[in-house]
Amino acid sequence: MAVTNKFKYAEFIRLLVQIPQEIALFNINFSFCIWLKQRYTVIGVLLLAMSITACNNSARSQLASGNRPTLANLSDRSNPSSPPTSSTQNPVKNQSQEQQAVQLIHDYYDAIARQDYKQAYLAWDGDGSASKQSFEEFQQGFANIVSIVEEVGKPGSLEGAAGSLYIEIPVTVTSVTSNGTPQRFRGSYKLRRVNNVPGSTPKQRRWHIYSDNISLEQ
Repeated sequence: MAVTNKFKYAEFIRLLVQIPQEIALFNINFSFCIWLKQRYTVIGVLLLAMSITACNNSARSQLASGNRPTLANLSDRSNPSSPPTSSTQNPVKNQSQEQQAVQLIHDYYDAIARQDYKQAYLAWDGDGSASKQSFEEFQQGFANIVSIVEEVGKPGSLEGAAGSLYIEIPVTVTSVTSNGTPQRFRGSYKLRRVNNVPGSTPKQRRWHIYSDNISLEQ
């Protein structure tokens, strides 16, 4: 019985001695876990920072590439004073003499349709005198018209005489009076302009109505 108690006492002492060792070992393991966790945290932060930096660099690179002037832009900037070229930059110059003459007839009737009788009157040669009417008489001649539409035929050949050009333009004009009566006129206009001779003005070198041969269809 005494031997058994002695053995138990010795075992108890051995366990007491092992307890501090196990505690120390536990503390070491626990400290190692904390150290390992801290290192993983640091590594994770570094990886995140590297990813953010890479994204920022990529964005800057794309922005710089987008803002980098192309060869075409450099060419445009190298001569900023040069105007853009356009085939319609000066439509009058690009038109033939026949087209300009036809356009005058369209402009003439457009002015009448919107009741701009002054512009229509000045379409006649000599500031309107070629119409053989005063402006008031010319304006009164359209007082009863509520609508007017023109159809222009094929222009005639250009003819030159005494430093001027002439051309004949066939037309058919349909109008409606204020009481609803339709009217149709048929005939032609003779247009005149001065040749490009020294001393001529831009106004003289534009087409004007020189005379007319228009009659009401019965």
